[in-house]
Amino acid sequence: MRTYQYERRLHWSECDPAGIVFFPNYTRWMVEGLNEMFLSLGIDPNAQQEDGGRGGLPVVQLAMKFFEAPTLHSIVRHEILVEKIGGKSLAFTHRFWCGQTLLVEASETRVWAVHAPGGKPAMQAIAVPESVRGLLNANAEGP
Repeated sequence: MRTYQYERRLHWSECDPAGIVFFPNYTRWMVEGLNEMFLSLGIDPNAQQEDGGRGGLPVVQLAMKFFEAPTLHSIVRHEILVEKIGGKSLAFTHRFWCGQTLLVEASETRVWAVHAPGGKPAMQAIAVPESVRGLLNANAEGP
């Protein structure tokens, strides 16, 4: 299945006073990385739907393991692996690296969903579109 990766510099605003990453930033980077991966494939999972609703990828399960801490100005590589595509769900593994050192490994499950039109706040899980399934099943690496 698909693997996507990119690099980013660890900035001062993302660290504690000791220069170590504030851990919630990893979850933010996971969201940003998934959005970049989908957008690179021409998919906007948060797009407006024809019926006026809006798409989304809410998290239903998340687990993280921390191994090492990068320091301020480190270049961190974020690697996303598509692990499983279910009927309505998608499972991903995220790995954050500094050089050859594994910093964090996280697994998450998200559902392909839409916000109902008409102001209803709840999201509803729907089937992963076949076009998305095909692109994510491709054995490709980017960028």
